[in-house]
Amino acid sequence: MKRAHLILHRSYCTVNSSFQISRLSKVGQINEARKCFDSLRFKAIGSWNSIVSGYFSNGMPAEARHLFDEMPERNIVSWNGLVSGYIKNGMITEAREAFETMPERNVVSWTAMVKGYVQEGMVAEAETLFWRMPERNEVSWTVMLGGFIDDRRVDDARRLYDMMPVKDVVASTNMIGGLCKEGRVDEARMIFDDMRDRNVITWTSMVTGYCQNNRVDVARKLFEVMPEKTEVSWTSMLLGYTLSGRMEEAEEFFEAMPVRPVIACNAMIVGLGERGEIGKARRVFDSMNERDDATWRGMIKAYERNGFELEAIDLFGVMQRQGVRPSFPSLISVLSVCGALASLEYGRQVHAHLVRCRFDVDVYVASVLMTMYVKCGELVKAKLVFDRFTSKDVIMWNSIISGYASHGLGEEALKVFHEMPSSGTMPNKVTIIAILTACSYAGKVEEGVEIFESMESRFCVAPSVEHYSCTVDMLGRAGRIDEAMKLIETMTVKPDATVWGALLGACRTHSRLDLAEVAAKKLFEIEPENAGPYVLLSSINASRANWGDVAEMRKDMRNKNVSKFPGCSWIEVDKKVHTFVRGDVRNHPEKTLISMMLEKTEGLLREAGYSPDCSHVLHDVDEEEKMDNLRLHSERLAVAYGLLKLPEGVPIRVIKNLRVCGDCHAAIKLISKVMEREIILRDANRFHHFKKGVCSCKDYCIHKHFISLDEHKSFSDFNIGFSEIVNKEALSDNSSSCCFSVVAMGSEGPTAVTINITGFKKFHGVAENPTEKMANNLKEYLAKNPQSKDVVLGSCTVLETAGQGALASLYQLLQSAINTKESESVTCGKTIWVHFGVNSGATKFAIEQQAVNEATFRCPDELGWKPQHLPIVPSDGPISTVRKTTLPVEEITKALEKKGFEVITSDDAGRFVCNYVYYHSLRFAEQNKTYSLFVHVPLFVAVDEETQMRFTASLLEVLTSVCK
Repeated sequence: MKRAHLILHRSYCTVNSSFQISRLSKVGQINEARKCFDSLRFKAIGSWNSIVSGYFSNGMPAEARHLFDEMPERNIVSWNGLVSGYIKNGMITEAREAFETMPERNVVSWTAMVKGYVQEGMVAEAETLFWRMPERNEVSWTVMLGGFIDDRRVDDARRLYDMMPVKDVVASTNMIGGLCKEGRVDEARMIFDDMRDRNVITWTSMVTGYCQNNRVDVARKLFEVMPEKTEVSWTSMLLGYTLSGRMEEAEEFFEAMPVRPVIACNAMIVGLGERGEIGKARRVFDSMNERDDATWRGMIKAYERNGFELEAIDLFGVMQRQGVRPSFPSLISVLSVCGALASLEYGRQVHAHLVRCRFDVDVYVASVLMTMYVKCGELVKAKLVFDRFTSKDVIMWNSIISGYASHGLGEEALKVFHEMPSSGTMPNKVTIIAILTACSYAGKVEEGVEIFESMESRFCVAPSVEHYSCTVDMLGRAGRIDEAMKLIETMTVKPDATVWGALLGACRTHSRLDLAEVAAKKLFEIEPENAGPYVLLSSINASRANWGDVAEMRKDMRNKNVSKFPGCSWIEVDKKVHTFVRGDVRNHPEKTLISMMLEKTEGLLREAGYSPDCSHVLHDVDEEEKMDNLRLHSERLAVAYGLLKLPEGVPIRVIKNLRVCGDCHAAIKLISKVMEREIILRDANRFHHFKKGVCSCKDYCIHKHFISLDEHKSFSDFNIGFSEIVNKEALSDNSSSCCFSVVAMGSEGPTAVTINITGFKKFHGVAENPTEKMANNLKEYLAKNPQSKDVVLGSCTVLETAGQGALASLYQLLQSAINTKESESVTCGKTIWVHFGVNSGATKFAIEQQAVNEATFRCPDELGWKPQHLPIVPSDGPISTVRKTTLPVEEITKALEKKGFEVITSDDAGRFVCNYVYYHSLRFAEQNKTYSLFVHVPLFVAVDEETQMRFTASLLEVLTSVCK
């Protein structure tokens, strides 16, 4: 009896010790857990298993394996713990090796391995292992089902779901969620209705599915009959309203919520901000007891989007004072605000933060930084950012050209524009708008007309209304009014307000009242609420002293309830932005000092010979009143404040919401001379750098009060925004993409086959770069096994980067081949761009038919990476634009199958990078009357190198044969 007592006591101590080791490990005290383990006189297998599991849980797999190897005995729990531990640490290869060496396996072992592959995104490997399982339990089926759903293989998931012997709540709920994400909400509802047992997660998934598919009313009906509602349920329903833009119902629902979590408040802030209801959005923001990064980001973005730049800057300051670390999107929004306000000090501060976080190496960030510096008048800094990048995308080129345009530097803009194609980046629609604007501002009429007339033939960009508007503006500024009118009459698209506005502005400048009335009439029809045409027509009449007509115009404006924006200027001093409205400084705390500075400058101007140009006053008042009106223009007030507060040597930077009038332009020129100060004025269209009595615009743009494209879109709008740029995390794909360019020849004689390869420097799980190895192997193989005379191998190049970073190099290679073909005047056959993507784990070659202008990229949740849906080329079509190869894919596939290769046809150009490269290649092929194809080749571990080389050589033969 005593012996039995001792055995029971020892068993209890062992269990208690194992529990203590596990408890300490779970709270991160692995060293204390090890001391507890080492102190045991008798170490049972349970204690060994606990300490091994503890090391794995604390991210110390090497120590865990060392202890595992020292275990005097192991059971199946030990082995399962080893496999699961490796999986927890992302060591899938080591997990599989342990799995294969297990002396015995149970359903837990198999399920753990399947789950590991699913977590790593290796669903094909998980599927193979799943079907090899000798037995499966509910967890096994559910894990595999979740893998299919995560991989967007919903049809496979549905087939597996139908095969499941037992469909528990978890499996059914997962299936409902997967179907809803694919838009198959009615199918999901059938599963929901067939379920005998449902939990709150099931109900919430069904409600969320309806909301995701814009069936909010059905979601609300289901929500109302839910037997139990959680915080997530309420939030899902609210998101349905906000995402569909039904903000009135969202507000009512939000008020009724028993608890308002952060995510719900954030959704309200974003939704209200998008509707312009800033006051309501701020009230939600202020009512929150807790805020996360998305809260601050959403409120700052709402301010920025709705023109509340000062409030955005103030909130950013509050954010910093409260010690909240700004996120990347928040910094980007603040940079945009800094540009809008010309707040250089804040802009530099944000730039420094981006450098510290190493965000400045991103090409998108570079574009935003360039835009900020350009808008702040720091064009030199913008050029420094531009020059830092050896591989520039089209957005960076557009940014610097637009910058030069806004500063009136036409020569510099043209120089950069002509450098673009040779760098491998082809101008797009936005580029042409920017360079035409530069030519317009700088008086480069002949150059601008030549670019406009050749844009379709040279760059495959069809003229849009924006291009016509820029060209009309350019001709009008130069006084070629009749040519501008003739261009409008021959437009291939219907002229809009920007076109007629550009013509009206030119008529104002050159006193063409006949055409001015024609243009104004068109503008009244198109935009009856726009005050611009009335003001311009009034200006023409006022310049001719036709005060009766001016009065009639003003009466007409009042009758039609048309009002114009008041002139407003602002200046930043000591990180605070001061705003001035025309004719009034009474509300400014330093009004007395400002008035004194105005009197001082007025005296110096008179001594320098300044005489006010009263033609810019559109009122029939006496000359003295006109002069007072002019001296109190908002830009003059802002300049006076800058002279008062900013030390000598510091440029005075002023922004105005409208065009600077001719009189203020002349006055500020003289002020820069008599006060010996540099003054940088940014008006609605462009920059004016005043120094020593001279303006950078050379007076070319003065007296041109027009409503051109620029008054609807400032030069910053030529740049593409943040939601249009690829997230850099999305470039961290584990697939490597390479591009082979094959020039095939028919019976007329051979031409060179140029093979250009792009890919990553490193590849997950492979020491040697596979694309580089493939290129070298291919060169050697084709040298030993020459193909038909119609195909000759050219060069192979491995580039530094892939994805967006490779785009410039890719275009350079493609354009180079086209240029060579044209310059050599060779009678060529077909030109084909063949791209190869290298897939890990695949066993079949895949011929891709299409690429979509939408990149979906998923990574394990443990890394914190979320799906990204971003447009690649916004100017080239909406999201989800599909481009297809014009090559006969089925014919190519069958020909390769006859040669003994396993080939599948696919409509999925692989993961992010492959889709990105292939989309642009198809786009380029369309523009240059060539062909493009994408082929996925299995990695070396799946298919031997000899097979890859034979396949590649065979593909070249097939393509040549097909294209004859």
